[in-house]
Amino acid sequence: MIKLSNLRLGFDTGFNLEVASLNVRAGEVFAIIGPNGAGKTTLLNTLALLRRPSSGSLEIMGKDALAAANKMFLRRAMSVVFSQPYLLNDTVYRNVALPLKLRGRKDPAAVEEALELFKISHLKGRSAKTLSQGESHRAALARAFVIRPGLVLLDEPFASLDERVKDSIIADLRKVVKASNAAVVLVTQDQSGALTLCDRLAVIVNGKILQQGAPQEIFSRPVSAEVADFVGVATILPGKIVSKKENLCAVEACGRTLMVVSDCEAGDSVFVCLRPEGVSVSLSADAGGRRNNFKSTVVSAAPWGLEYKVELDCGFALQAAVTKQLVEGLELKAGGEVYASFKATAAHLIKRG
Repeated sequence: MIKLSNLRLGFDTGFNLEVASLNVRAGEVFAIIGPNGAGKTTLLNTLALLRRPSSGSLEIMGKDALAAANKMFLRRAMSVVFSQPYLLNDTVYRNVALPLKLRGRKDPAAVEEALELFKISHLKGRSAKTLSQGESHRAALARAFVIRPGLVLLDEPFASLDERVKDSIIADLRKVVKASNAAVVLVTQDQSGALTLCDRLAVIVNGKILQQGAPQEIFSRPVSAEVADFVGVATILPGKIVSKKENLCAVEACGRTLMVVSDCEAGDSVFVCLRPEGVSVSLSADAGGRRNNFKSTVVSAAPWGLEYKVELDCGFALQAAVTKQLVEGLELKAGGEVYASFKATAAHLIKRG
């Protein structure tokens, strides 16, 4: 559905968008995540044919998207949804029907279907100005899908929604996407929303896509310290592999020896990456079969979503995600002594240059 290669777009500010390759298949949701100013919206606007790259190639739906003769056809075959719904001061029905009207088409059945898919049929006679945030976003999505597009581009579409409403809309959107076989490209800073919705994921930083692939692979096996930091790898330690037996590496880091399963080689300088959920905390020196076990001092224990994040000093800074019950049961508080452990497979090594 989208095939992009060696795309470059420069600005007078010095910022450059440079994407070596990007492919999106029909029927999949492809999420692009990154920090503010990374180039997410610029890339989306390029895919929407609102910006023209200075070099590179872009194919959409099998057509050269940079050829003037194809632009109108492609724009009519795609929909864009922004972070704000931007509904007209009219009824919900007429808002949803608007893309058809602009294309010179009348298809009441398609409008009714779109309203039903996003569960707003009962609102079709209401003024769009009276809708809640969640209802407005559902109307914007229904409007995007009413033309049965081949490609849908979403720019931070859930930024202003609370978690309950967002989760409900994402669940319905995923069902619609799979039924329609449309390709969806989503750009967002909302990692949880992207993970819930997407089939594949890309991380963009400073105008460059640093990694793309399956979400689980990116979050558990980032290819660089920049990616690791953005996707929530709390512990990133510089170290060196001092020995290796089969695929088990002994890594010297911050005066400690860590055992990590990796295909890196002895002598390699590396970053040791560890997510908080990979670390266990207990009062016992028994690591339960985990190869890494360190006597530690609790620095702090604070709520973190539905869990607690425990900051530990084990000779190096380490973070663990634990349940509220564990915090209370172990009486975890600043100054307390515990044991922190993690499996050799829980950590990930990134080679340093």
